[in-house]
Amino acid sequence: MPRVKKKILNVLYQSDDNYAVVSAISIASLLENNKTLDEIHIFYCGYKLSKQSKDRLKKLVEKYPNAYLTFINPNAYHKKLQKLGVKPWHGVYVTWLKMLALADLEIKTDRVLYLNPHTIITSSLDGLLELDFEKNIMALAYDTLTNQHKATIGLQPTDGYYNCGIMLINHKKWLKDDVSSQVIEHLSKKSDYVIADQDLCNVMFRGQIKTLDIAYNFSSAFYAYRPQDLLRINNLKQPYFYSYDEIMTNYYSPKIIHSLYGIQGKPWEVGNKHPNRLLWQKYFALTPWKNTELPHAKKTLVWYLYDVLPRPIFMQLYIMAVERKFAEVDKEKTETTEANVR
Repeated sequence: MPRVKKKILNVLYQSDDNYAVVSAISIASLLENNKTLDEIHIFYCGYKLSKQSKDRLKKLVEKYPNAYLTFINPNAYHKKLQKLGVKPWHGVYVTWLKMLALADLEIKTDRVLYLNPHTIITSSLDGLLELDFEKNIMALAYDTLTNQHKATIGLQPTDGYYNCGIMLINHKKWLKDDVSSQVIEHLSKKSDYVIADQDLCNVMFRGQIKTLDIAYNFSSAFYAYRPQDLLRINNLKQPYFYSYDEIMTNYYSPKIIHSLYGIQGKPWEVGNKHPNRLLWQKYFALTPWKNTELPHAKKTLVWYLYDVLPRPIFMQLYIMAVERKFAEVDKEKTETTEANVR
């Protein structure tokens, strides 16, 4: 009788201590909805994680007989990034850690799924276990960011621009091609990307990224705005983005919801009006943090504008603000480069 192949999922998370609870909510959703998998190996690259956070994460994972948790010490990666002169993202190096940690993961299969803590898993992920990489280094979903951003990193308007909040990594190829060394070499020359590792991946691995089904990285922006408005205003269209039909097919049943929208608070914050907040509350109740008070959502001017302005007008103003910010950053980079040349 032929031996049945085990269903094994390897997952990588990363965060500092402030986001441990957010990761825990995501992990709870992952484990609750993937009990049919034989093994789920969670690798947690935690920067300055407290003992209390580690103990709580262990307690959470131990409830599931098919799940295993391994903590990764990020200190060597952190020092390497500092030595390379890599630009921190929002003052910290956390977002870069995975790019160095991937080479050190000891896994039983050929792939690793990186999950940003801002994710809720709503269904089984067994479809990712046999996905054909077609010789690509990774599989990513398109990002909803305005199409104009591509020009700032040297991409063409018709190139795909991918989101790195969910990354299915071809670990076998990553090791075979020594991709971590390539990343280090690239970072030694350039790291001042506006969107850190995401911009880097889109530049470095252009032509080596398989497009992931939108079901595995469904942006919460599609719940905050009408999908057709978001597509129009951000100039997102085929072949470098998903079709309206693809979005609506997965609207009510995506496998992973990526909570990017935070205009009216992050979905785990107290008092937020995030469209996915009930899902976050559901899985928060399954974590060892369930009796602790979470941060309160801050009501800003943008929060109130979202409530009172017609949605298309608000979206247009918001996109203008985003594009202006990108232009300011690009100008600052150009001035810095010219100053260095002089």
